[in-house]
Amino acid sequence: MSAMIPNLPFEMHTPHEKVWLSLQPHLLSRGYRLRPRYEPGWIPSWTKVQGVYPTECEDSLRRVGKLIDAIRISDGSKVVIKQVDTSTSELPLAMKLSSAELRSDPRNHAVPALDVILIPGNDDMALLVMPFLMDFNDLPFRHVGEVVEMVEQFLECLEFLHEHNITHMDFCWFNLMMDASRMVPRGWHFCNPWKHDGSTRGGFGWLDRWTVRPVKYYLIDFELTVPEMSETVSADSFKVDVYQLGNVIKKLTKKYTGLSVLKSLAKKMTNPDPLKRLTAHEAVKTFRCRKSKWTARSMERRVWRRTTPFIDRFMVKYRNFNAII
Repeated sequence: MSAMIPNLPFEMHTPHEKVWLSLQPHLLSRGYRLRPRYEPGWIPSWTKVQGVYPTECEDSLRRVGKLIDAIRISDGSKVVIKQVDTSTSELPLAMKLSSAELRSDPRNHAVPALDVILIPGNDDMALLVMPFLMDFNDLPFRHVGEVVEMVEQFLECLEFLHEHNITHMDFCWFNLMMDASRMVPRGWHFCNPWKHDGSTRGGFGWLDRWTVRPVKYYLIDFELTVPEMSETVSADSFKVDVYQLGNVIKKLTKKYTGLSVLKSLAKKMTNPDPLKRLTAHEAVKTFRCRKSKWTARSMERRVWRRTTPFIDRFMVKYRNFNAII
């Protein structure tokens, strides 16, 4: 979970933001431009026009933590930059998982490392550049097949990691992401994923996964990962990964209607007894055996968040109204 934003005036930078302020010149020299809020000499836009509130302006948006968004100047694409502790295995593991050899395996859904930026005079921290992604559940699922596609990709990723003797140890809800670029053609803001530019009032246009499939999913945050050469990796840690992903699937079956086809798999992956719990390979095999029996029509069936009111379900189904509920 992200940390709480300090209760400071919008024109003041938080302690976390001040770290990025200090890194801004170096990032710019390496070809990455931060948002206007982090540029030298920034003047809050709401102070330039009378009667405008800070919350109406994009440059009032802020987040705390080790992540920030940026523009890669060479091609104008959005990226995310993370502060990484160099004393951990996260950076070398990210580079290994992004090697040409491991990237050639289609089951490798670890988030790619696009660039690594070393910081002059700082051996304790490096900056990892990654694709600009969206939390997998920020936009609702609308069809059974959409959930099935996501589950299959993360099961593949789990099997891939375990085959390479790598355990993630945090294969949980908030570390599962998706490339939503085709779902949200106009893009979304890093600090507010339900706004295109962070400030515009009004609607948010997006397409459901079924319309633009396939959607690519990625696993992030390898801070707790046990690397392949570690002497601490054990059978129990592999089963922890299985349990965590199984728990995500179980949670989805509770949050959404129409996902009974996944309940049995989730139950086997979250068996309280690790010895009776499926391995990653067994989970993939079980999933694919069942998937082979599912019809195309069954994959097209609607699913709904249980909190979605009937009127909104009606509008989505019959009026092409895609609310974020």
